Amino acid sequence: MRIKTVFISQLIVLFLYPCFSQDSYRVGFSSTSLEPDDQFVSLTLAGYAAPWEGRFTLHWKEKGTMPAYLGITGGESHLFFVDGQSLYRSSSKNTSRWEKIGDATGIRQIAAGTNTIYGVDSEGQLKKSDLSRKKLRWKNLGHWDQPVHAIAVAGNKLYLADKEGLFHVADLKARKLKWEKASFFPLEDVISLAGDADRLLALTREGVLYQQGGTYQQGKWIKIGYKNGVTVHEDIKALALAGHQFYGIDSSNRLFQGEHRSRQELSARALSIATADKTVIVVALDLTGINDSFTNMVKNELYKKRALPHSAVFINSSHTHFAPVTQNWPTWQESNRIADSTYLYTVVREAIVKAVEESIDNAKPAELFIGRGSAQLGYNRSLRDHPEIYDNAVDVLRFRYLHDQSEGCLFIAACHPVFSSPEDRFTLSANFPGVARKVIEEKSGITRTLFLQGTAGDINPTDNSEYTTGEKLGNEVMAVLNRPMEKIGGPLTFFLDSVVFDVPVKSRDEILAYTGDEKINANAMLAERNQTWGEIMLDYLKRGTKQFPMPVYVHTLNVGNWKLVGFSRETTTPYSLHVKKMWPGQMVSVTGYTNDVSSYLPTHLHIEKRNYEGMDSFYWYGMPDTYPWNVEEKILTEIKNNNR
Repeated sequence: MRIKTVFISQLIVLFLYPCFSQDSYRVGFSSTSLEPDDQFVSLTLAGYAAPWEGRFTLHWKEKGTMPAYLGITGGESHLFFVDGQSLYRSSSKNTSRWEKIGDATGIRQIAAGTNTIYGVDSEGQLKKSDLSRKKLRWKNLGHWDQPVHAIAVAGNKLYLADKEGLFHVADLKARKLKWEKASFFPLEDVISLAGDADRLLALTREGVLYQQGGTYQQGKWIKIGYKNGVTVHEDIKALALAGHQFYGIDSSNRLFQGEHRSRQELSARALSIATADKTVIVVALDLTGINDSFTNMVKNELYKKRALPHSAVFINSSHTHFAPVTQNWPTWQESNRIADSTYLYTVVREAIVKAVEESIDNAKPAELFIGRGSAQLGYNRSLRDHPEIYDNAVDVLRFRYLHDQSEGCLFIAACHPVFSSPEDRFTLSANFPGVARKVIEEKSGITRTLFLQGTAGDINPTDNSEYTTGEKLGNEVMAVLNRPMEKIGGPLTFFLDSVVFDVPVKSRDEILAYTGDEKINANAMLAERNQTWGEIMLDYLKRGTKQFPMPVYVHTLNVGNWKLVGFSRETTTPYSLHVKKMWPGQMVSVTGYTNDVSSYLPTHLHIEKRNYEGMDSFYWYGMPDTYPWNVEEKILTEIKNNNR
């Protein structure tokens, strides 16, 4: 009996040994969606300041034709309209089917609350009726002296917009309506309002759509859509929200449903690699970037839930210019300056945490392999006189599960995801990294793929098509996978270092001289940006801020004989080329856009030229100045001395 027990124990040890040997790891993968759903009417696309009118996700899908109407609104699951005589309600499943539900003589504008509908007649009389009753009976609530341009219910409050662009609000939970001026700013030429529990939307005569929402907007109306002439051609004249669906009606009474224009490929992807005592996580986001404050919040949550140290979680953004805003752009248009808080702190945060946890929970024994190819995806847009400063490496990490030999791969390349067709500039997409993932998946059957952005700060695509660039990259990844690759073996270590730079804030005279320079303010866009930047800097001086911290984070993961080094900010090419030379004979991969994207990270070559990466971009990011001339030397010296 004892011999049998020992034999079984030895079998168990042999079975478990690959999980904890230096040549085998437990590897997990998960992908979660970053796509906005219908709780968002429209989101601002990040990455480009142009066009200055903005880029938004909203486009319209025609649903049919409305009957003639005077006022329209949406309830929890229905649309309602009045024609001056009667009130009509749509079918909850078919907006082209309408039924008359009662008399509404003289009512010209309506707004629906929970089981209640409010109306304003041609004489300015405000009324309400109970929708739960079989027969509508209108009750007078008072008289409005001035013409009412629009009416809506939002968050248990009734809003009226007058001809002066002022908004008046009354609490519907109170026994008697008491009108007050709304705390937010006026908005001229409002022709339609729509609301639900969380939002108040306004449409102006020019066809511009605005949203009033969270406290971060400080009472401002934030633009979320307009007729851009590329993806939005409709002349919308009225709005309605019903059951989280957004509707618009044009001047020809055509009914449209608002949707996010998207290729449905934005994702948060996580790869977990574990030994017996340590776990590292690599997260790949189809986002333009995130700030360190958000990163730390996510890492704090992961530490509480999974005891993962901050240094064990490596978060990289692809820098696609076709994802919603998720970071601060303080000198851009109002709609670009701050991320939609619900999208960032709910959709993105939850997607990252879910992907990480699932990758840990589904981890299984696997082997890892590393290989390198090359592809001419881009060119150095900043240092045209140094074409040799370009890292064409395509690094590929392959993971192969022991139980079924299924595979996945992580791949790294450096190129800005910026070029697309005019329509795609207004479309949510992962750009060329998404194309590359599809190429790999279609040609190999591998469905577990992650893309990490390299040091692409000064690199633009050679080709004008994201499909061409993505196909090039995908084909090169396939070529690497089809060649012999180096097996990875050894322990896991991880380090997160900071190189601190305190950049001086310019003097008041310098700030005013810059914002008043006509050569610098070459057009309206730059003039507005510079004015905003100047206001931020003057506020720093007013608060006694003389230096501004601009840390650079260097994140190092050692997975056996493979080293992954990630820089924060929009890192330029020379950093990658120098770091790879520090460990000769070892496979070293380098990324930018890791953990924090709050400015560019130039070298002395960029700073000397005072080009976009070396100077002008810092005004777009709301920084006080560029880095000191020796920034590259200081960072590389720290990396060499730390020898992580």
